[in-house]
Amino acid sequence: MITFRVGREGLRVIKLAYASRRSLSICITGIGNPEPQYALSRHNAGLLMLDLLKSQFSQFSKPYMPCNANSKVRRCQLGEILLLRADGDYINLSGKTVVPLWKKLGPGVQHIVVHDELSLTLGKVQLRKPETSVRGHNGLKDLTRHFGGNFYRLAVGIGRPLQRDPEVVAKYVLSKFTKEELQVMETESAPKAMQHLQHLQKLLRTKDTNEQN
Repeated sequence: MITFRVGREGLRVIKLAYASRRSLSICITGIGNPEPQYALSRHNAGLLMLDLLKSQFSQFSKPYMPCNANSKVRRCQLGEILLLRADGDYINLSGKTVVPLWKKLGPGVQHIVVHDELSLTLGKVQLRKPETSVRGHNGLKDLTRHFGGNFYRLAVGIGRPLQRDPEVVAKYVLSKFTKEELQVMETESAPKAMQHLQHLQKLLRTKDTNEQN
């Protein structure tokens, strides 16, 4: 199980020794479009949030490394947490890109996908249970198509334009965050995301305890 310390500095991982695949407990995957072309765009809020979480986990966090020579996904392992950054292919191909890596980790790992969410205003973050609706998100649709719905979703609010015209929405999600919006992501969204991870950790700890008794 992941070990967290909660204090003034926030939630952070304190067990940082290299962990083998067997000891992995949680895999957090951020999805988005290819970077650097779409870096800091609203549709890449999942990747941005993953980076913010990584920076808060510990000052000793490791750099992202390719999963293999031809990988479109990069990884960073922090103790029992594995971070996967799917930034080498389009978001609507997330399942094809990520699920083969998930399957290699085996059935004992709990997956959390970090993604952008139009239905939430900027600064809001929700942790959604497995099997909940993908709400039209093409990246989540593809993950569900390849893996089923057995993964948590950390939905990062980006707001939505007033017009619901598909072309307007597409242009909105592909546009970049403003400097002020990035500040909101860092000061409001990221702390809320860490709180959700703390809550999930408690739930998983209780579940493990109940299964052992």
